[in-house]
Amino acid sequence: MHPVSQVIARNFPRHDTRERGLWINPEPDDCWRLAADGCRSLHLFCQDHGSFRYLQRSGATTGFGAFPDIAEQRYDWIILNLPRQKALLAMLLDCAATLLGDDGKLWLAGENRAGIKSAGKILETRFGKVRKLDSARHCTLFEASDVFGAAVFDPIEYRDQWLLDIGATRMKITSYPGVFAHGRLDTGTALLLEVLQKLTIEGEVLDFACGAGVIGACIAKTHEHASVTLLDNNALALRASQETLDTNQLSGTVLASHGLSELNGIFDWVISNPPVHAGVKTDSGLSVRLLESVHNHLRPGGHLIMVANIHLPYEKWLQKTFRRCRQLANDTHFKVIGAEL
Repeated sequence: MHPVSQVIARNFPRHDTRERGLWINPEPDDCWRLAADGCRSLHLFCQDHGSFRYLQRSGATTGFGAFPDIAEQRYDWIILNLPRQKALLAMLLDCAATLLGDDGKLWLAGENRAGIKSAGKILETRFGKVRKLDSARHCTLFEASDVFGAAVFDPIEYRDQWLLDIGATRMKITSYPGVFAHGRLDTGTALLLEVLQKLTIEGEVLDFACGAGVIGACIAKTHEHASVTLLDNNALALRASQETLDTNQLSGTVLASHGLSELNGIFDWVISNPPVHAGVKTDSGLSVRLLESVHNHLRPGGHLIMVANIHLPYEKWLQKTFRRCRQLANDTHFKVIGAEL
């Protein structure tokens, strides 16, 4: 069981039995079973598709999406696992405050290294009563109640839209807190887009780990003979990608999958700026693990184009599967690698 789950679980005995409970972004473990014992109706909600699938298979009542349905009902007890980004925490707290019943309590738990210790001050801006319930296993648990004012949550208030110029083409990109490179074009993707402008891309294209949909939307906009699928594990990224396509009147398929585990299609191109973070850790092998089956989704002669940190030896890994692999561009921090199956 994850340390955050352990700290939450050891405080269940001090929690009165409640009618309706909601747990937002729980860890993919069995702690929910213990929570369900103290709640007549417990619903789990995940923005991470991998966690959603794990909890769904374990028998939990769980949903997947960008936000819980605020029109459904109010909850006596809400547990929220601390997200990595402060802007995402603010958004989720405002959502939770809207969902909390008049006498409801919110639990917020997270690892100390993820910033949970400073979260108490953020809670105090939204709740009249805040206290620290527990601190153990390098984690902290807060309880909050008495929401200030009449809480009303509107996701559009947190949406960021910004303009992206690709050659002579201008596009509007939509993003939300928690999406990779929220509100900006990151350096790695910028380098990748420079390469894509020089290529002729046709056929079925997969934008893997699509984030706000920058890569997929640019291909759909500038390569008229390409059909684009945008895939991500993060529900907020999928919502942002769909809105990016819609805003620019572009066609594309938006797909949820943890890595490539739920992908069934075969593509001519897979193009990606893959993630290198697992939680609060930088994991240099994460991209390799996520892409280890990518060749199964490429036609013979198909292309993989990806961004990597300049010092990581992805070429050695790709050469085990792909017949040709070369560096297409680089700067002081990133490189763009092209591989052909």
